[in-house]
Amino acid sequence: MNDLSSPRAPLFNGWRIAGWGSLVTLLMLPALAMQMTGEVNWTGGDFVFAAILLGFVGTVVELAARFAQPAAPRIGYLIAGFTAFFTFWSNAAVGIIADDDAVNILFFLLVLVAIAAGMLVRFRPGVMRWIMVLLAIGQYGVGIAALSMMPGHAVEWGFLTIFAVLWLTAAWCFHRALKN
Repeated sequence: MNDLSSPRAPLFNGWRIAGWGSLVTLLMLPALAMQMTGEVNWTGGDFVFAAILLGFVGTVVELAARFAQPAAPRIGYLIAGFTAFFTFWSNAAVGIIADDDAVNILFFLLVLVAIAAGMLVRFRPGVMRWIMVLLAIGQYGVGIAALSMMPGHAVEWGFLTIFAVLWLTAAWCFHRALKN
């Protein structure tokens, strides 16, 4: 059987090749753009960071497809993985709240602590739902902290709400996994 839900799926099946190949292609796009225009100027560190982020996304998809039960928990892991990716990506690109590293580092720490906590509890859906809820609350907590750390600077509450809703959606998926 060539099913990714089986822990013994073949190493080289079409879906895996397409998925990882897509991520490698995404990583190569800035290198191609650098050859065509001077407006794209990535350093080696940028490529390493992008490779780590894209590798993270690929690993999340791979693990969710291989080990999570179909439906709600699998979707929850995928939403959480992509939300973590977008948190890191947007924060590294422009900063979620301005260019202040002191505030934006808190978003990185939120996700890293959640990943560590998830590993400690072996990513069990019952506990993951609470970790996702805490991440959603943490989004607003960092926003409130930014108000005191950066007086006079506006906080993008809409942007924080988008991330909070994504974390809460993952929490809902994990909650649904417990109901089935």
